[in-house]
Amino acid sequence: MRGLAIISIALSMAASILGLLVLFAGRKNGFLSDTYIIKVDTTNLTLNTSNTGNSVLDNILNSATPGTVNTTAERLGLRDFYKVFVMNFCEGDRDSNNKQISNCTKQKGMFTFNPVSTFNNQLLQGVKLQDLGVKTLELENDIKVLNVAYKTMFVTYCGGIAAAGVIMILGALGFFGGRLIECANMMFAVISFLFLGIASGIGTAAGFKICDAINHEMGKIGIRASHSKMYLGMTWAPVTCMLILTFLWCGACLSRGKDKTHHKDAGKRKSGGHKSDRAKRSWRKRKH
Repeated sequence: MRGLAIISIALSMAASILGLLVLFAGRKNGFLSDTYIIKVDTTNLTLNTSNTGNSVLDNILNSATPGTVNTTAERLGLRDFYKVFVMNFCEGDRDSNNKQISNCTKQKGMFTFNPVSTFNNQLLQGVKLQDLGVKTLELENDIKVLNVAYKTMFVTYCGGIAAAGVIMILGALGFFGGRLIECANMMFAVISFLFLGIASGIGTAAGFKICDAINHEMGKIGIRASHSKMYLGMTWAPVTCMLILTFLWCGACLSRGKDKTHHKDAGKRKSGGHKSDRAKRSWRKRKH
């Protein structure tokens, strides 16, 4: 039992720390900047050089220097990249040394990201995404559906991390044994596993779906979205920890239950044997 308690504390602590790191990634410039759910890159933004019907766009295209990297995006007011995390997003540009200079928004719970409104707010006055050839209505409909799931993801992350924290406390109590402690550990391990699993599943699915939606609608003008392998690794590792703990504590509860049943059966057999011996002695006395 002592060994199981130590393993429980270690795995639940690892799950809590990793979960918190995923939750607070992007809190400030450079903090786990590669643990994003999606990244939108505008460095290859290109526009049709024919007359767009928008005077602002026509002036930008006519004055653009051929071969200059990201001239169009920069002139339009867009940043080189946008990284979306669980509770905020960061934006930045690359300098001549290809270093990323980021500006991160303030983190908040139930955060959602809408690339259409973000880009429209940053584009030069008089220019909208529709003017660039993007079908924003279809993109916004996809994003709205995914944003509901995004909010659920935040809630389940918090629930899973909290349950893992409770297991750390119960794991310490596990040194003293007791089936009640074992069952409580198993229950919170299951809760944490389910919550973290749901959060990770939503984050993974939403990341891929948002990337697909952005690439489908904005890919035609060179804006591309991608997901992070680091995020996938860090969000699924706590789920694995909780799955292992669920099996371990479930096994501990079941084995203790079997031990109790075995002891009861042994006691009954022993008690039955004593009664049989007494009956035999009584019969012998009556016979004599």
